[in-house]
Amino acid sequence: MAEALILVLLSKIATTLGKAALNGIKSRLGKEIIILFQVENSMKEIESEFEIMQAYISQVQLQDRNNQIFVSWLKLVRKIAFEVEDIIDEYAFLLGKMGGTESFLKKTFCHSKNRTTWHNVSSQLQLVKIRLQHMTVMRERYGIKISDNGQKTLSNNINRQIYLSDSSYFNIDDDDDDDDDAIVGQQGYAQKLIDCLNDNSVDRAIISILGMGGSGKTTLASSIWRRHDILNNFKCHAWVSVSQNYQIENLLSKILNQLDSKSMGHATDDHNVMVGKIHSYLMDKKYLIVLDNMWDKDSWLLFDRAFPNNVFGSTALLAQGNNSIRIGFLSPDDSWKLFCKKAFSKLTEAECPASLKTQADRILAKCQNLPLAIGAIGSLLSCRGMDEQEWASFYDQLNWQVTSNPELSWVSDVIHLSLNDLPNHLRNCFLYCGLFPEDSQIRRKWIIRMWIAEGFVEDRGTDTTPKEVAEEYLRELTQRSLIEVVERNVFVRARKFELHNMVKEIIRTTSRKQLFSLICEHPDVTSLGDAARRVSVHTGGQDFQSGLAWQQLRSFLLFDRYVPVPWIFTSVSSFRLLRVLCLRYSLLKDFPNAIASLFNLHYLDLSCTKVNKIPKSVARLKNLQTLHLRDTYVNKLPYEIALLTSLRHLIVSKGLYGASIPGNISVLKCLQTLRDVKASKNLVENLGHLTQLRTLSITKVSRSHAKDLWTSIRKMTKLTRLAVSTHGMNEVLSLEKFRAPRYLQKFYLYGRLAEGVIFPVSGHFQNLKVLSMRWSGLTQDPLGSLSQMPSLVYLELCEAYGGEALVFQDGWFPKLRQLYLIRLQNLNSLEISNGAMMNLAYLELRALKNLKAVPKGLEFLRLLKHLHAEKMPGGFTDGITGDQAFLERVEVECW
Repeated sequence: MAEALILVLLSKIATTLGKAALNGIKSRLGKEIIILFQVENSMKEIESEFEIMQAYISQVQLQDRNNQIFVSWLKLVRKIAFEVEDIIDEYAFLLGKMGGTESFLKKTFCHSKNRTTWHNVSSQLQLVKIRLQHMTVMRERYGIKISDNGQKTLSNNINRQIYLSDSSYFNIDDDDDDDDDAIVGQQGYAQKLIDCLNDNSVDRAIISILGMGGSGKTTLASSIWRRHDILNNFKCHAWVSVSQNYQIENLLSKILNQLDSKSMGHATDDHNVMVGKIHSYLMDKKYLIVLDNMWDKDSWLLFDRAFPNNVFGSTALLAQGNNSIRIGFLSPDDSWKLFCKKAFSKLTEAECPASLKTQADRILAKCQNLPLAIGAIGSLLSCRGMDEQEWASFYDQLNWQVTSNPELSWVSDVIHLSLNDLPNHLRNCFLYCGLFPEDSQIRRKWIIRMWIAEGFVEDRGTDTTPKEVAEEYLRELTQRSLIEVVERNVFVRARKFELHNMVKEIIRTTSRKQLFSLICEHPDVTSLGDAARRVSVHTGGQDFQSGLAWQQLRSFLLFDRYVPVPWIFTSVSSFRLLRVLCLRYSLLKDFPNAIASLFNLHYLDLSCTKVNKIPKSVARLKNLQTLHLRDTYVNKLPYEIALLTSLRHLIVSKGLYGASIPGNISVLKCLQTLRDVKASKNLVENLGHLTQLRTLSITKVSRSHAKDLWTSIRKMTKLTRLAVSTHGMNEVLSLEKFRAPRYLQKFYLYGRLAEGVIFPVSGHFQNLKVLSMRWSGLTQDPLGSLSQMPSLVYLELCEAYGGEALVFQDGWFPKLRQLYLIRLQNLNSLEISNGAMMNLAYLELRALKNLKAVPKGLEFLRLLKHLHAEKMPGGFTDGITGDQAFLERVEVECW
């Protein structure tokens, strides 16, 4: 993990040295500038040292991670890297503190205390340079170098992990290897794999099996490998296990030996020669090659050359790779079945005694349906007594058991393989996910903004935003099965994620060892100890003591909703170099004044608190990127908010009410998200300067604002989400001049439309996917116009139409998946033609008091899965619930 830390450190040095604000301060300091030049030069030298060190560690770290000399040396490197990070962030803190006029700058800089602080920064950097030179000497003295043996051999630990993953650990009946039923919960996956292998295609097939560590990828592959009826379909076959520090020549040699042992009489170390031999041997044969534990995507490029795409229907099976067969977790029933078979194998019926049922359920819940964990823990418990107290004690120590008990630690070793395989830019991001409480869900937007604020997301220039890069990181972590998607939006885009409990515990253990973070959730954790860089308070926050070490914190996340307010104020006053502060759902009523002194703060979340006022001093937070005030009592921001020129995301107040923003908002050029702000003449005129906006939500819009608002929106060429609500339900809004931005995907329009006519649609909403209209007062059927939105997947009409009938014609809304019709008071007829809404999966009909008959044509919605009917007339409800054929294929809820 030291390599990932150095990567972030180098990014921080580059960012700090490249700040435009620094040049402005230099030009106004005069002769006092010498000390700043000294600091800069030292940072540049240290940057060069760490660049070389990072390259060295990346080559040696994986192969020598069990070398205790190297591990100790790496620990010292990490400690120095932390010290440098502290110095750099202190430097940025002092720059932020110096912001102001020329006279103020000189006065601040020349003050004896501040001048001493700057000299201390310079002196500390000089000491770091000496220590880095000493680290180089130490490395040479103790012979810490890149070892040929380390590259060519697998460590005992890796060999053990491969052996364990190859074992038929999940088999219930070890004597029946050919019986698919012997694999608990994997019969469906096994059949899918068999179908793929028996496919009659003549082209070469590449089948990948995906899943998190311990989900049974190797077990599934080996169950097929042991079936002679399948292997007999192939003229030749080979199985090799690929470790993370594999030697390509060794793997190719193993494949060649299994395919044609005679050719090994002319052994060679040239992998190109071996690739040629394998390719030639397989050219006229139907073959099956299994590559287990295939971690490195790049290595497939070489294997691809070795395996010919002949016309015999050959197959390369990867227990890791591109998406083909993704193994999920076991069902609750299969989890219980596997647990009982392992834990109670010594009992005649292999059933759980009634006295242990409660504790068994608790232990099994911790495993979260992961086969590897269930099998391992169940087997360990089989050697224990059938005493309830003993099992309760085991549950209380379960986290320790998994990470420290030699009989179970290999479970974490298998999962650790996934962590070790992560590239540097993903490691810190993945560890950061461990800050969230157990069984909690991680929102995509939260975690992305926190990663960016921490400096974990690489800068790829002006063509790609940090948000887009961070979303790419999330996708990769998902593809690696390290995080699981638990909720998707209407675009089928991941909205919420979660970590398996076992994975989360391993992350936390690693984070503690690396001083990356500390979780406060136990009564015995009352201090930072060895100065972790991040703290997440889950429970018992008031028992956690702040101190000097808190000055080095970079993130502070408070999930304990009941911690006393005085404790929060004391904690905040202890911070200095903080970049992320999340106090969401806390009992706060007042804005802690100490926050305004956190000059390095990039992310501030006070959502869902009772804070009602933001002070003028917030203007001091020059580095702030995200200010989250949703569901607070703030209804007006200070004029000084316009001084936060680094701000990217400003989310204020709640829903239809919003907060007012006085002053000149046009200077916030970096703003990408502006949500729930009240319309004013000044605001709607200046919005056109915010050309980077992706999301805009504006409330209290009146007729007088419309022209300027639509003009400003036309300049927002990158806008993807727009929400507009009027001053009241009866405020009339004219959209005659409205033209949707080209990339608009979501449009929420709440208010009465002029003359009851739909806005111009033709050619203006080609990319729109979500449309919600409320209180529109339409007098004509809008579906004909709305059907010209070819990409629409979500449509909501709430009190939007006063007519009596709606007809969905053939070919309309081909991509629509969700439809909501709510409080259309006069609607008495709803008809769906054959060929309309062919992909509709969810239909909600609510409070349509005059729709007494079942809509005509429901049978044409062949992909409909769910119908929600709420506050509907009795005749409608009786008609729906009486249609047995419809109920057999559609889940119906009637409230």
